[in-house]
Amino acid sequence: MSRLKLELCEQLLKECYGEIVASVGMSLLHNKSSPLAMIIHRTKMEAKQIKQALCSLIQQNIVTFHKNNAGLTEYSGSSDAILCRLRFPHYIHCAKTLFGDAAEFLVEELLVQGRSTLGDAVNKTVNKLNESLAVSKSSIPEISQNLIKDKVSILVKARLIRRCHDVSRDKDGKVISMDDMSNPEILFDPPREYDYEKSTGSKRSAGEICEVPLKKIKLEDGEEASSLGKPSETGPSYWCVNVHQFHHHFRDQAIISAVAKIIDQKASEVMRTMLRLSETKTVPTDSISAHLSFTEICTAMPKDKIMTSNVMDQYLKCLSENCSGFVTKVGESGGGMFQINFSKAVEALCISEIETIVLERFGSKALRMYRVLLAEKQVEQKQVEEKAMLPPKEAKELLYKMFAENFVTLTELSKAPDHAPARTFYFFNVNLLQVSRMLLEKCYKATANVIVRRQKCMSENKRLLDKQERVDAIISSLDAAEQKEEIEQMVTLSERKQLKKVGEASKVLETSELLLDRTIFILEAFINSTIKPLPVIKK
Repeated sequence: MSRLKLELCEQLLKECYGEIVASVGMSLLHNKSSPLAMIIHRTKMEAKQIKQALCSLIQQNIVTFHKNNAGLTEYSGSSDAILCRLRFPHYIHCAKTLFGDAAEFLVEELLVQGRSTLGDAVNKTVNKLNESLAVSKSSIPEISQNLIKDKVSILVKARLIRRCHDVSRDKDGKVISMDDMSNPEILFDPPREYDYEKSTGSKRSAGEICEVPLKKIKLEDGEEASSLGKPSETGPSYWCVNVHQFHHHFRDQAIISAVAKIIDQKASEVMRTMLRLSETKTVPTDSISAHLSFTEICTAMPKDKIMTSNVMDQYLKCLSENCSGFVTKVGESGGGMFQINFSKAVEALCISEIETIVLERFGSKALRMYRVLLAEKQVEQKQVEEKAMLPPKEAKELLYKMFAENFVTLTELSKAPDHAPARTFYFFNVNLLQVSRMLLEKCYKATANVIVRRQKCMSENKRLLDKQERVDAIISSLDAAEQKEEIEQMVTLSERKQLKKVGEASKVLETSELLLDRTIFILEAFINSTIKPLPVIKK
């Protein structure tokens, strides 16, 4: 893990959970796994504080624990889980876009709590929705719990929320480690009636997840029924947000947007239909989708966007020829068989991000040269100048400027073993993986800087912001217009200008943070799709 990534994780932990939790979290990130005694030794804090911090981190799905060979419980931290804090606004907005306000409040509640029983999450969501209706004085009747429960079932079916992992216990019933599910599908079992019971509030670790019976009971008529229908001894199960499914949705949306830019809106609807079909047939981590027939795609198109066979055939041909290999034709049966190549699509998205950065950093002429290098793979300096149609002096200056900043790499091919310059060919090329890693580090640094700058902006104007908050609270409790005007005059004109300036600066910084996170997401997706894990060698 890089130093810049660790710095960003530290900033996020401090901002969200405070100094003590950040110290414990960073201690775990610096070391793969550590027992409690080692954490106490490194952080020099009291055992009680560290235990509370660990409970908070486990509650937020940042820390996991297991029992080692010596019988000690070891704790491990996840940097990716910490960086997901940057994406919380995207998760909430996505839930609202797909399933409405109730899903938005429900996902927000689960994100804030980390993990929660459905009973608590549903009750808080109902209260928030009814409060917002009361404030807006809407004529809509009060929201019932049954409506939110239906929304929960929809979110589970869409795999946007899931059960938390089970835990292993010793003979005395004490939690010792988190279980790895042999069948991950169990996490997405529909919620039962006991899942909506309120938590008992007993004093136990935040990481102590109620046990969900996994055995199947054989019925007399031969059908199988899950024993999840009755509550376990420890109470209702805990649930959390499935961030991986959100990430797959973000990837699909980026692909659809790219198709809309390259071809048109109708082509993006065809791609959306293909992605929706592939969801049920393809494992999300696969690099290519299952085969989709022409007839299947035509049938699955929305009723208001149905196309004739000829038009659909032309759009599929455009997708397979003009979209950097997003779609590939693999057969002729069923009117033609097609599949989506997710690896190439993510690579094209990554190249688009890199090209945008090159354009902003070096200008349009440098971008022309960069596209030549991407297309030709290995090119000599003279060939770059000719193909990009630039003067030799200007091309050389831009090329070596990009080389100095690691956007371009150089390969030497010598005719003789002495590597004399006169007898050596110098080829310029672009190593996408290297450039992606370099830009990812810069994004980590930029995001950390944005967070620090935003915190400084708020701390410098804390007194003024607190004053405005108190004034707003007083105004909201008053009814008479004259009294409201008198209270509003407590904030002077110069203070109002300063508040406006702080608000605009804060908005710019928050927008920058969200845009940086989008770039981080695409770069990480490309790196993860390119670097495949090593095969496990069985002894």
